[in-house]
Amino acid sequence: MQQPDLSVLIPTYGRTATIARLLDRLRDQTLEPGRFEVVVVDDGSPEPIALDAASYPFHLTLLRQDNAGPGAARNAGVASCRADWTVILNDDAVPANDLLERHLARSRTCGPKVAVLGTFRFTAEALKSPFVQVLAGSDLLFDFPRLKSGQFHGWGFFWTCNLGLPTQVLRENPFDGANFREAIVEDVELGYRLEKQGWRVLHDGTLVCEHDHVLEAAGYFRRMVRLGVNMARMHAKHGDPTLLHMRDNSQLGSGFFASVQQNVEAYHATFHKVQAKLASLDKEHWGRALPSELVRQVSQLVRQMGTLCYWRGLLLEREGNDPFGVLDRGPVAGELVSIVAVSFNARERTQRCVEALRAAADPRHPTEFLIVDNGSSDGSAEWLAEQPDVRLVRNSDNRGAPLARNQGLALARGRWIVVMDNDAVVSPGWLHRLLTHAQADAKSGCIGPVSDRAAHGQQVPFDGPTDPASLATHAEKWAEANHRRSRAQNILTSFCLLFRRELLDTIGGFDGAFSPWGFEDDDFTLRAALAGFRNRVALDVFVRHEHYENAAKSARHNELLARNWARFAQKWAGRADVEYGDYKAIEPALLGGVERARLFVPLEPAAGEPGSPLPAKIVPATVKG
Repeated sequence: MQQPDLSVLIPTYGRTATIARLLDRLRDQTLEPGRFEVVVVDDGSPEPIALDAASYPFHLTLLRQDNAGPGAARNAGVASCRADWTVILNDDAVPANDLLERHLARSRTCGPKVAVLGTFRFTAEALKSPFVQVLAGSDLLFDFPRLKSGQFHGWGFFWTCNLGLPTQVLRENPFDGANFREAIVEDVELGYRLEKQGWRVLHDGTLVCEHDHVLEAAGYFRRMVRLGVNMARMHAKHGDPTLLHMRDNSQLGSGFFASVQQNVEAYHATFHKVQAKLASLDKEHWGRALPSELVRQVSQLVRQMGTLCYWRGLLLEREGNDPFGVLDRGPVAGELVSIVAVSFNARERTQRCVEALRAAADPRHPTEFLIVDNGSSDGSAEWLAEQPDVRLVRNSDNRGAPLARNQGLALARGRWIVVMDNDAVVSPGWLHRLLTHAQADAKSGCIGPVSDRAAHGQQVPFDGPTDPASLATHAEKWAEANHRRSRAQNILTSFCLLFRRELLDTIGGFDGAFSPWGFEDDDFTLRAALAGFRNRVALDVFVRHEHYENAAKSARHNELLARNWARFAQKWAGRADVEYGDYKAIEPALLGGVERARLFVPLEPAAGEPGSPLPAKIVPATVKG
C-alpha cells in the first residue's frame, strides 16, 4: 500500500448522511487520491456509521469505538494515520477542492512547532439563518472575521475544525478524552499544553473550508453552558487563573461564585425573553441579509446572554447546580420541611401562627410543625397538645429561645428546616418562594423574608389591615412586584428563617450563651456564612411579624439586646466594649478565617452544664402535605 503524504482525521457521531457528504467532496480534491488517506472514527453512534470503503478513490479507514467524545475518537484515529502530517476536520466541513493540496504545501514551509489553521466560515446555505449571520459577523463562535492570514496565534485558536500538524505530535500529546468528552475545549486544552512546549498556531486564509451547519440560538446557549463547564475543568486541571479570566486564583473564592450566582439569577427572565426574540428573528428574517446595525445590536445581546450561560456552566461544574433548573421548573417537590417554633405565654399569637401555617399549606411541600413550649402558664401548652398536626415538646420551665429551638431542631426530620417566632404570620406561597431561593443556589445557607418588624434591613413599610385575607393579598402583590429578587446578606434575623439540613449538620444549633433571647440569630447566621454557606434575604417573600403588645416587653427586649450584644462582640471581636451595632469592628477577627470547631454548637449541651436539658414531654403529630 502506497505511503500517503497526508492523513485526514475525522471524528463523527450519529451523522451518517453528513459524513457521507464530506467524503463525496473529498473525491474532488486536486491532490491525487493516492497521496492522501481518510480516517473516520465513529464515536459510538447509536446506529453505526456504514461506509463502503472500496467505493472511494482514496484509502478510507473506518473505525468504531464506544462513545467517549471527539478527543478520544481522534486519539483512536491517530494510531491509523500513516502520513507524517495530519489534517483534522469536522464531519460537517465543506472543503474547497484544493484544501488538501494547499495543506500539504503549507506543511512543508510552516517551520517547526507550528500548527496550521485554515478557514471555517459558514456556507451560503447556512447563512440563510439570521442567527448564523450574527455568529458569522462576530467572534461569538469562531473569531475568523478578525484573523489575518500569515499571523501567529496562541492556544485559544487551536481549533480542530480545519487544522494541520505533524502526526507524531498528536501521538505524543493525545487529547485529554477522560476530562473532556465533548466537542468543546478538548481541542484548545491540547493547544494549551502544546503552547507550553513552544508551539504556535499559524492562520492561513488560503486553506478554505466552510461550515455546513445551522446553529440556532437555543443550541448556541447550551454550548456556552458547556463551555463554562469545560473551562472550569481546564482550570481545575492546570490551575491557571487566566483560563477563567482572573489575575490569580484567590479571586475564585466564595465571593466570586456568590456574585456569579446573583447575576445568573438576576438575568434569568431576561435570558428567556432574549432567546424568544432570537427565535422570532430567525422565523421573520430567514433567507434575508440582516442590516449591519441589527447584526451589531443582536451580537451584543447574544454576547451578554452567552456570558450568562458561561457562568451557569461554571456554577454547574464547580457547585453542581444550574440555577435555571429551579427557576424554570420551581423547587423540588415532596421534600419534608420541618417548621420549628417556640411558645411562651402568648397563646393567641401562637394560635394565629399555627392557623396561618395551616392556611398556607402547600401540597407540593409537606411540612411538620415542631413547637417547643417553654413552661407557659396561659394554656398555650394545653392548646398545642390538642392539635393533631403539632409535634409538641413541653418544657417544665422557660429555657430561653436558643435552647428551646435546639430541642425542636434535634427532633426535626425534614430535608429543609424553618425556625420562626410564634408571632410570625405567613401567607400562601411563602414556603414555595423561600424554597425557590434556597434551591436555586447550591451553597445557600439561611434564607430570610422581609417583614413589617425585623432587623438587618429586612423591615419594609406596611400599614395595611392584618386580617388573614388582607395579609394574603398584600403578600401576593408584594411577591409580584419583587419577583425572585434577593439580596446577599451574611447576618439575618430569625423571626422566620429557612435553611438546608446540611447547614444544621455543619454548624449545629443556636448558642445557648445568648439565652433567653437576643443576638442568637446574628450568631447563627454569621456562623453559617463563615462555614461557606451563602445567606440571603428573599425580597419577594413578605411575612407579618406582630409587634410587641406593650411597652414593658419592648423595653425588656431592648435590655436583652444590649446585654447580648456585648456577648456577641466578645465572642467574635474578642472584646465586649464594641459600640452597639458596630459590626465592622468584628470583621478583622474573621478575616483570617475561623476554625470549623468554633462554628459548631451542639443541639443539646452536656449534662450538668448551664442550660442542660429539663424534663420535657414530647407529643407526636402527623405530617401535613
